[in-house]
Amino acid sequence: MLLGKAAARNLKKRVGDILKVYNVAFRVVGIYETGAGFEEGGGVISLKEAQEVFKKPRQVTFYQVKTKRADQTAAVQHELERRFPRLTASRSADYAEQQQEMQIFRAFGWFIGFLAILVGGLGMMNTMLMSVFERTREIGVLRAVGWRRGRVLRLILGESFALSILGGLTGIALGIALTQAVSQVPAVGTLVQGSYSPELFIQAMAVALVLGALGGLYPAWRAGRLEPVEAMRYEGGMATASHVGLSRWRWILANPLSPLRQPMVSMSLRNLLRQRTRTLLTLLGIGLGVGLVVALGAMADGLVIQFTAMSTSSGDLTAMEAKASDMSLSAIDEKVGRWIATLPAVEHVSGMILGVATMPGTPYFLVMGLDPGEYAIRHFTITQGNRLRGPREIIVGKPAAKNLKKQVGDTLKILGSTYRIVGIYETGTGYEDGGGVMALKEAQNVFRRPNQVSFYGIKLRQGTNAEETRQQIQGRWPQVAVSRSSEFAEKTNDIQVTRTMVNALSFIAILIGGVGMTNAMLMAVFERTREIGTLRALGWRQRRVLLMILRESLLLSFLGGLAGIALGMGLNWLVTLAPAVGEWLAGSYSLRLFGQALGIALVLGALGGLYPAWRAANLSPIEALRYE
Repeated sequence: MLLGKAAARNLKKRVGDILKVYNVAFRVVGIYETGAGFEEGGGVISLKEAQEVFKKPRQVTFYQVKTKRADQTAAVQHELERRFPRLTASRSADYAEQQQEMQIFRAFGWFIGFLAILVGGLGMMNTMLMSVFERTREIGVLRAVGWRRGRVLRLILGESFALSILGGLTGIALGIALTQAVSQVPAVGTLVQGSYSPELFIQAMAVALVLGALGGLYPAWRAGRLEPVEAMRYEGGMATASHVGLSRWRWILANPLSPLRQPMVSMSLRNLLRQRTRTLLTLLGIGLGVGLVVALGAMADGLVIQFTAMSTSSGDLTAMEAKASDMSLSAIDEKVGRWIATLPAVEHVSGMILGVATMPGTPYFLVMGLDPGEYAIRHFTITQGNRLRGPREIIVGKPAAKNLKKQVGDTLKILGSTYRIVGIYETGTGYEDGGGVMALKEAQNVFRRPNQVSFYGIKLRQGTNAEETRQQIQGRWPQVAVSRSSEFAEKTNDIQVTRTMVNALSFIAILIGGVGMTNAMLMAVFERTREIGTLRALGWRQRRVLLMILRESLLLSFLGGLAGIALGMGLNWLVTLAPAVGEWLAGSYSLRLFGQALGIALVLGALGGLYPAWRAANLSPIEALRYE
């Protein structure tokens, strides 16, 4: 094996060392450099050995074709696709952009970007609104000396755009720093190497300016509509008494210790309602973050339930290739299944090929290959037509037939081969109902996997020891991972990667939501500086002030968490309406998930409210009373 420089460094290997790939030992005979991190993070072995290791005899992943002259490229591309309909030919420069993985990666990036724009826009609007409230008297003076509404509007919008430009520049710097930091992580550094272009930076600044426009428009309009006389009467936090009753302040001054005797929730809620707009914007910001956690968590749990239903319907144990990076790449030789069938504890063994095809109407069409006479195919309930009986036949799930606009008797083209639909089935599992089933031999041919299966479902005889049988199979065939069907899904790389993505997005949501909460509570403290000074002058201790602000922050985050749960369920419902993938992403809700969402919201409240509460508690009474 030749080993890339980055891989050798990460794996701590040198020339002469041994490296195992899929339990096959290779001797490192050289270290190479290409200048491409993707290549330097891997290794090179001979084609014949790769075909043996990855169980792809007489197959390659792709061909690279060098034409004799540059003007012949288009003609060669057209001729290849004409003569070999199952192949796709593209220019090497365009190859990466046409891969579905790259398209998914870009879609994922845009999704996170959209979330950032939405939450950032709310944060910007909240900040500018508080700026308008804080400068109400100043704006009133400007209006009194002759400033027109349009000029005030341009002033606030200009400030919003200036703030967004500074934020955009900061974001670019943070993005570059984050990319550099991730590129230093050994496990993924060679896969994540940033490439920066003027177009990317222009796009980032455009996003920042959109935030400025969205976040500043309403506050600017509100500032422009302020009446000079009313604005000049505004006295900061003292003026907000009108939101909670005119006698509120007189009552506090007469009974300075009584607020502590009120129900805590009631007092905190009254304080939050002083600025309904700020409270609503902060609720939305927290709700969006928590809603994302709920929606993605529910989808991940739904996938686990669907995979578990698939595996348990095939037997008590499920076997797949031990080191397969994902389910679709798992490959087990059929001789393993024949050996398992000889065990006294085993009643049925069902092999399955799992593959994915792309066709008009759906980017992912799940194809399952099953022997028509085996146990695993029994739970595919035929609602129209017949079961598989002959060659070139396929049965499809009811949702898949609807999405593809197909009926019994129609034909379906999969990877260049044509199959006749002989039946429509339902299983109640969206993952299965969104695809189709063909005979195992047909699937082995279409996916080029002769004498191989992706999984084995193992049905045990009643009263036998499942753990003993599992260990027996795994001991004889170490290249096969066997697990109880009820635990199979959680142990697959596919689900573990999904969980990791959900956790990463949850962290982003917590980070953005925490910044928004801190911003909102700081504005509340600034607005109520004179009130807090009055309470401190009348005997309130620092601890009481700190607890008051923290209670408000926690109550606001709790309400935001409830809103987030509702938003997350609504978002998940909208996703299930997508024709091509809706059945796969049906959410599953549990008390654990809701508890996790509320826990995240309360953490946001604690983190976001801690500094504002500390700041409020440390206000000097004399300085606070002078604040205007």
